[in-house]
Amino acid sequence: LMTDPMKNGNPDQIPDEPANRDLAKPSEKKELSFDEKVEALDRFIHFEPLIREVDYKTLLFCETRRNLSDIEEAMASFPEFKGATRDQFALVTELVDHYGLAFFELDAEGRVVTEADKDGLTENEVDDLVVGFAYETTEVGRAVAERLDPHRRFAELVEAAPEREPLYRALLNLLRVKRTFAEVDSYVRGSEGAMVLAQAGVGGMQPSVFVDKLERAGVLFYDGGWQATEAGIEVLDGVRAAA
Repeated sequence: LMTDPMKNGNPDQIPDEPANRDLAKPSEKKELSFDEKVEALDRFIHFEPLIREVDYKTLLFCETRRNLSDIEEAMASFPEFKGATRDQFALVTELVDHYGLAFFELDAEGRVVTEADKDGLTENEVDDLVVGFAYETTEVGRAVAERLDPHRRFAELVEAAPEREPLYRALLNLLRVKRTFAEVDSYVRGSEGAMVLAQAGVGGMQPSVFVDKLERAGVLFYDGGWQATEAGIEVLDGVRAAA
Protein backbone atom coordinates (compact mmCIF):
# COMPACT_ATOMS: atom_id res chain seq x y z
CA LEU A 1 0.00 0.00 0.00
CA MET A 2 1.06 3.56 -0.63
CA THR A 3 2.82 5.29 2.22
CA ASP A 4 1.60 8.79 2.90
CA PRO A 5 4.69 10.98 3.45
CA MET A 6 2.65 13.22 5.74
CA LYS A 7 2.16 10.33 8.12
CA ASN A 8 5.83 9.31 8.27
CA GLY A 9 7.81 9.78 11.43
CA ASN A 10 9.62 12.66 9.74
CA PRO A 11 7.06 15.07 8.20
CA ASP A 12 9.77 16.50 5.92
CA GLN A 13 10.75 13.16 4.41
CA ILE A 14 9.15 12.77 1.00
CA PRO A 15 9.81 9.52 -0.90
CA ASP A 16 11.12 9.63 -4.43
CA GLU A 17 8.43 9.25 -7.06
CA PRO A 18 9.03 7.17 -10.20
CA ALA A 19 9.13 9.28 -13.35
CA ASN A 20 7.37 6.60 -15.39
CA ARG A 21 3.68 6.23 -14.55
CA ASP A 22 3.60 2.91 -16.41
CA LEU A 23 5.28 1.39 -13.36
CA ALA A 24 2.05 2.04 -11.48
CA LYS A 25 -0.15 0.09 -13.88
CA PRO A 26 -2.12 -2.68 -12.20
CA SER A 27 -1.59 -6.24 -13.34
CA GLU A 28 -3.81 -7.11 -16.30
CA LYS A 29 -3.71 -10.81 -15.41
CA LYS A 30 -5.29 -10.50 -11.99
CA GLU A 31 -8.80 -9.35 -11.14
CA LEU A 32 -8.38 -6.82 -8.38
CA SER A 33 -10.70 -6.27 -5.45
CA PHE A 34 -12.35 -2.88 -4.93
CA ASP A 35 -9.78 -1.88 -2.31
CA GLU A 36 -6.92 -2.99 -4.56
CA LYS A 37 -8.32 -0.89 -7.40
CA VAL A 38 -8.56 2.12 -5.09
CA GLU A 39 -4.92 1.69 -4.06
CA ALA A 40 -3.84 1.19 -7.68
CA LEU A 41 -5.58 4.38 -8.85
CA ASP A 42 -4.35 6.37 -5.85
CA ARG A 43 -0.78 5.19 -6.40
CA PHE A 44 -0.97 5.90 -10.13
CA ILE A 45 -2.21 9.47 -9.66
CA HIS A 46 0.51 10.23 -7.10
CA PHE A 47 3.27 8.97 -9.42
CA GLU A 48 3.16 12.13 -11.55
CA PRO A 49 2.78 15.35 -9.56
CA LEU A 50 2.37 17.50 -12.67
CA ILE A 51 -0.85 15.65 -13.53
CA ARG A 52 -2.14 14.90 -10.03
CA GLU A 53 -4.49 17.87 -9.63
CA VAL A 54 -5.77 17.54 -13.22
CA ASP A 55 -6.65 13.89 -12.54
CA TYR A 56 -8.35 14.84 -9.27
CA LYS A 57 -10.43 17.61 -10.83
CA THR A 58 -11.37 15.36 -13.75
CA LEU A 59 -12.69 12.73 -11.35
CA LEU A 60 -14.81 15.41 -9.67
CA PHE A 61 -16.06 16.82 -12.97
CA CYS A 62 -17.10 13.38 -14.22
CA GLU A 63 -19.16 12.46 -11.17
CA THR A 64 -21.94 13.36 -13.58
CA ARG A 65 -21.57 11.54 -16.92
CA ARG A 66 -19.87 13.85 -19.40
CA ASN A 67 -19.24 13.87 -23.13
CA LEU A 68 -15.60 13.73 -24.16
CA SER A 69 -15.71 17.22 -25.68
CA ASP A 70 -17.02 18.68 -22.41
CA ILE A 71 -14.29 16.94 -20.44
CA GLU A 72 -11.59 18.19 -22.79
CA GLU A 73 -12.89 21.75 -22.47
CA ALA A 74 -13.03 21.52 -18.68
CA MET A 75 -9.53 20.07 -18.41
CA ALA A 76 -8.13 22.83 -20.61
CA SER A 77 -9.58 25.35 -18.14
CA PHE A 78 -7.73 23.87 -15.14
CA PRO A 79 -4.72 26.09 -14.29
CA GLU A 80 -2.67 22.96 -13.62
CA PHE A 81 -3.28 21.65 -17.15
CA LYS A 82 -0.61 24.02 -18.47
CA GLY A 83 1.95 21.66 -16.95
CA ALA A 84 0.43 18.51 -18.45
CA THR A 85 2.70 16.42 -20.64
CA ARG A 86 -0.12 14.72 -22.58
CA ASP A 87 -3.39 15.78 -24.16
CA GLN A 88 -6.82 15.45 -22.56
CA PHE A 89 -7.79 12.24 -24.35
CA ALA A 90 -4.63 10.49 -23.19
CA LEU A 91 -5.22 11.57 -19.58
CA VAL A 92 -8.86 10.46 -19.68
CA THR A 93 -7.87 7.10 -21.15
CA GLU A 94 -5.34 6.59 -18.36
CA LEU A 95 -8.05 7.14 -15.76
CA VAL A 96 -10.22 4.55 -17.53
CA ASP A 97 -7.31 2.08 -17.60
CA HIS A 98 -6.79 2.57 -13.86
CA TYR A 99 -10.42 2.11 -12.81
CA GLY A 100 -11.19 5.79 -12.17
CA LEU A 101 -13.54 6.43 -15.09
CA ALA A 102 -16.10 4.26 -16.89
CA PHE A 103 -16.27 4.58 -20.69
CA PHE A 104 -19.51 4.68 -22.69
CA GLU A 105 -20.24 4.73 -26.42
CA LEU A 106 -23.18 6.89 -27.49
CA ASP A 107 -25.56 6.88 -30.44
CA ALA A 108 -26.89 9.92 -32.28
CA GLU A 109 -29.58 10.42 -29.61
CA GLY A 110 -27.03 10.40 -26.81
CA ARG A 111 -28.07 6.95 -25.59
CA VAL A 112 -25.51 4.41 -24.39
CA VAL A 113 -24.70 1.78 -27.00
CA THR A 114 -24.55 -1.70 -25.45
CA GLU A 115 -23.01 -4.89 -26.78
CA ALA A 116 -26.52 -6.14 -27.40
CA ASP A 117 -27.10 -3.15 -29.67
CA LYS A 118 -24.12 -4.24 -31.77
CA ASP A 119 -25.20 -7.87 -32.16
CA GLY A 120 -25.56 -8.79 -35.82
CA LEU A 121 -24.12 -5.51 -37.09
CA THR A 122 -21.18 -5.22 -39.45
CA GLU A 123 -18.13 -3.21 -38.46
CA ASN A 124 -19.29 -0.33 -40.68
CA GLU A 125 -22.76 -0.43 -39.15
CA VAL A 126 -21.27 -0.26 -35.66
CA ASP A 127 -19.18 2.72 -36.76
CA ASP A 128 -22.35 4.41 -37.98
CA LEU A 129 -24.18 3.59 -34.75
CA VAL A 130 -21.52 4.96 -32.39
CA VAL A 131 -21.18 8.71 -32.86
CA GLY A 132 -19.83 9.87 -29.49
CA PHE A 133 -18.15 8.94 -26.23
CA ALA A 134 -18.86 9.69 -22.59
CA TYR A 135 -17.19 9.04 -19.26
CA GLU A 136 -18.35 8.81 -15.67
CA THR A 137 -16.44 8.51 -12.42
CA THR A 138 -16.57 5.02 -10.95
CA GLU A 139 -16.98 4.18 -7.28
CA VAL A 140 -13.23 3.57 -7.24
CA GLY A 141 -12.69 7.04 -8.68
CA ARG A 142 -15.02 8.59 -6.12
CA ALA A 143 -13.13 6.92 -3.27
CA VAL A 144 -9.81 8.25 -4.54
CA ALA A 145 -11.23 11.72 -5.17
CA GLU A 146 -12.34 11.78 -1.54
CA ARG A 147 -8.79 10.96 -0.47
CA LEU A 148 -7.46 13.73 -2.69
CA ASP A 149 -9.79 16.42 -1.34
CA PRO A 150 -7.41 19.35 -0.60
CA HIS A 151 -9.24 20.06 2.67
CA ARG A 152 -8.42 16.54 3.77
CA ARG A 153 -4.83 16.73 2.55
CA PHE A 154 -4.27 20.03 4.35
CA ALA A 155 -5.72 18.58 7.55
CA GLU A 156 -3.31 15.63 7.26
CA LEU A 157 -0.44 18.04 6.70
CA VAL A 158 -1.33 19.91 9.89
CA GLU A 159 -1.86 16.66 11.78
CA ALA A 160 1.70 15.58 10.91
CA ALA A 161 3.15 18.79 12.42
CA PRO A 162 0.50 20.86 14.27
CA GLU A 163 3.00 23.52 15.30
CA ARG A 164 3.40 24.49 11.64
CA GLU A 165 -0.25 25.37 11.00
CA PRO A 166 0.25 29.12 11.60
CA LEU A 167 3.12 29.06 9.10
CA TYR A 168 1.08 27.23 6.47
CA ARG A 169 -1.80 29.64 6.91
CA ALA A 170 0.52 32.66 6.77
CA LEU A 171 1.93 31.44 3.46
CA LEU A 172 -1.53 30.74 2.05
CA ASN A 173 -2.68 34.19 3.09
CA LEU A 174 0.37 35.76 1.42
CA LEU A 175 -0.46 33.83 -1.73
CA ARG A 176 -4.07 34.92 -2.06
CA VAL A 177 -2.52 36.83 -4.94
CA LYS A 178 0.09 35.45 -7.34
CA ARG A 179 3.67 36.01 -6.22
CA THR A 180 7.08 34.95 -7.44
CA PHE A 181 9.11 32.54 -5.35
CA ALA A 182 11.52 35.39 -4.70
CA GLU A 183 8.68 37.28 -3.01
CA VAL A 184 7.79 34.21 -0.95
CA ASP A 185 11.44 33.76 0.02
CA SER A 186 11.71 37.44 0.97
CA TYR A 187 8.63 37.16 3.19
CA VAL A 188 9.87 34.03 4.97
CA ARG A 189 13.28 35.56 5.56
CA GLY A 190 11.81 38.90 6.67
CA SER A 191 11.02 39.77 10.25
CA GLU A 192 7.36 38.67 10.13
CA GLY A 193 8.07 35.39 8.35
CA ALA A 194 11.07 34.64 10.53
CA MET A 195 8.94 35.07 13.63
CA VAL A 196 6.35 32.62 12.28
CA LEU A 197 9.08 30.10 11.41
CA ALA A 198 10.59 30.44 14.88
CA GLN A 199 7.19 29.85 16.49
CA ALA A 200 6.79 26.72 14.35
CA GLY A 201 10.20 25.47 15.45
CA VAL A 202 11.56 25.41 11.89
CA GLY A 203 13.77 28.49 11.84
CA GLY A 204 16.37 28.28 9.11
CA MET A 205 14.48 25.80 6.92
CA GLN A 206 14.25 26.62 3.23
CA PRO A 207 10.93 28.24 2.16
CA SER A 208 10.75 25.82 -0.77
CA VAL A 209 10.07 22.98 1.69
CA PHE A 210 6.82 24.55 2.83
CA VAL A 211 5.73 25.70 -0.62
CA ASP A 212 6.23 22.14 -1.88
CA LYS A 213 4.17 20.69 0.96
CA LEU A 214 1.30 23.09 0.32
CA GLU A 215 1.42 22.34 -3.42
CA ARG A 216 1.28 18.59 -2.70
CA ALA A 217 -1.74 19.23 -0.49
CA GLY A 218 -3.54 20.84 -3.42
CA VAL A 219 -3.81 24.30 -1.84
CA LEU A 220 -1.12 26.01 -3.95
CA PHE A 221 -0.35 25.89 -7.65
CA TYR A 222 2.24 27.41 -9.95
CA ASP A 223 1.28 29.40 -13.04
CA GLY A 224 4.05 31.89 -13.72
CA GLY A 225 4.07 32.46 -9.97
CA TRP A 226 2.75 30.80 -6.82
CA GLN A 227 -0.87 31.28 -5.85
CA ALA A 228 -3.42 29.70 -3.50
CA THR A 229 -5.92 27.42 -5.20
CA GLU A 230 -9.65 27.88 -4.76
CA ALA A 231 -9.49 25.12 -2.16
CA GLY A 232 -6.60 26.92 -0.45
CA ILE A 233 -8.70 30.06 -0.09
CA GLU A 234 -11.54 27.93 1.31
CA VAL A 235 -9.13 26.45 3.86
CA LEU A 236 -8.12 29.96 4.92
CA ASP A 237 -11.68 31.19 5.14
CA GLY A 238 -13.02 28.05 6.79
CA VAL A 239 -15.52 27.28 4.04
CA ARG A 240 -16.10 24.63 1.41
CA ALA A 241 -17.39 25.08 -2.09
CA ALA A 242 -20.95 23.90 -2.65
CA ALA A 243 -21.08 20.32 -3.91
